[in-house]
Amino acid sequence: MGTIQETFRKYKALNLTMSFEEEREMLFRYVHLTNKLEGNKLTLAQTTQLLSTDTISGNNIRTKDILEQKGMYRALVRMLNAVGAKEELSTSLMIELNWLVIGNLWKLDDFYIDAKQKGQEPGNFKVGNNLIQISRGGKVIERMKPLSSPDNVSENMDRLVAQVEKSTASEIKKAAFLAQELWLHQPFVDGNKRTGRLLINFLTMKKGFPLFVFDDKSINYNSTLVEQYLENRPGLVERYIEDALLKRMNKAIDLKQDKGKDRGFRMVL
Repeated sequence: MGTIQETFRKYKALNLTMSFEEEREMLFRYVHLTNKLEGNKLTLAQTTQLLSTDTISGNNIRTKDILEQKGMYRALVRMLNAVGAKEELSTSLMIELNWLVIGNLWKLDDFYIDAKQKGQEPGNFKVGNNLIQISRGGKVIERMKPLSSPDNVSENMDRLVAQVEKSTASEIKKAAFLAQELWLHQPFVDGNKRTGRLLINFLTMKKGFPLFVFDDKSINYNSTLVEQYLENRPGLVERYIEDALLKRMNKAIDLKQDKGKDRGFRMVL
């Protein structure tokens, strides 16, 4: 498969671009898979129909799932625009992405009732205390207090952004670090891991890597995040990102090479 840098050089040299159809399919897969990690029940086919036509087919469809897909799609497009505009990592971008993710649900009266009663306003860090809930096999095995409280979350996030921006580590290592820190600090009322996953792609795409999806067929990202922390196994999230990028780039390289081969029948006069 080659190292991440070797594969990246090959990928960049090909100057690959996706068709409109390929790009839409990629975005829909991202939305489907990142929200699936948090319990969204919509299939890829339903997600594609919803985001393409604003209609959906099926039984027992939850309003929550529909609104989550729409919100994540808006957040994903905003992240991609930020990459294209060469924006820097900032707390304002983090907040904007998070509230695009959860904003549709926030508008409903029966969601986030406790946070609203505590005075939470859209477009801000949390104003109430929250907990990190760790589950395995569908059962909660541990609840942890986040590293940030409402009193210091803004200051801590400013410090985190500055730490990432000043670091000389690779972009993949910085992305892995940022994602885990967001999970441990829980700066938002909801959507912390989903925001972290968007920011992973934000940092890596700014360096020229392609967008990748959080496919859970072989390794579950959320489980990797928890395992790295609880079992003191540094590097797991970084390796997850590297493997996902290698898979994404190698697939694109293989497709490009296949398209370049002569194939099919042509008539000759």
